[in-house]
Amino acid sequence: MSYKDIMVTTRDFVSTITLNRPPANAINLGIREELNEAIIELEQGKDTRVVIITGTGNMAFSVGMDVTDIANIRKGPNGNEVFSRIDRLTKPVIASINGHALGGGCELALVCHFRFMTDNQRATIGCPELNLGITPGWGGIQRLPRLLGRSKALDMILFSKRLLPQEALAIGLVDRVFPRAELMKETMAFALALTKRPPLAVSAVLNGMAVGLEKGIEEGICVDREWADKIAKSNDAKEGFTAFLEKREPVFRGE
Repeated sequence: MSYKDIMVTTRDFVSTITLNRPPANAINLGIREELNEAIIELEQGKDTRVVIITGTGNMAFSVGMDVTDIANIRKGPNGNEVFSRIDRLTKPVIASINGHALGGGCELALVCHFRFMTDNQRATIGCPELNLGITPGWGGIQRLPRLLGRSKALDMILFSKRLLPQEALAIGLVDRVFPRAELMKETMAFALALTKRPPLAVSAVLNGMAVGLEKGIEEGICVDREWADKIAKSNDAKEGFTAFLEKREPVFRGE
């Protein structure tokens, strides 16, 4: 499928989604529609084992909702719908935060499984919506405390704090910080390492963890058991045990 407001490329089982509305990569109806379609397609595609989400240019990953597109806010898929689809994806998603990640941009980063950020001291991350008299509407109120704890999340949201890269790293909002020139290289290296992991087992872990966090530990354990029974009969499991006995690296195919 061809896209206008995002770009999608796939190489070596890694698919990169680039928000393509420079300089700020603000999220409009087009990005919501195209991002939603891309995630559905990549979820089903066997050529994708890991997804990277980033933004065009060096200024912004995304500054969130495009206020000039407010007339279309109730059209197409809602931001919550799109972001929840990413949150529940059974393939690892890495946010490569190349610049500002503010408002909906921060909320987009929050639904990714991993967050890597540039060390550019002009780049900030946060949910400053209260400065406008509104609240984070695409999941930030729920996901930020799950990541940081309630008091840190409240401090960030209520005071509209924008954290610099090292500040975000210190409180666990991002997982790693890299020099701007090395950010995508390091993100890709991490993604490629993930592609070597057994795809079915990776999906099982992501699915079980997502269900457990959303619906509670008992529901999560039920999902884990279902996956365990399925994976035990898979070719990947046979390959894993065979490779172990033969003292070689396994080659997993997601079968």
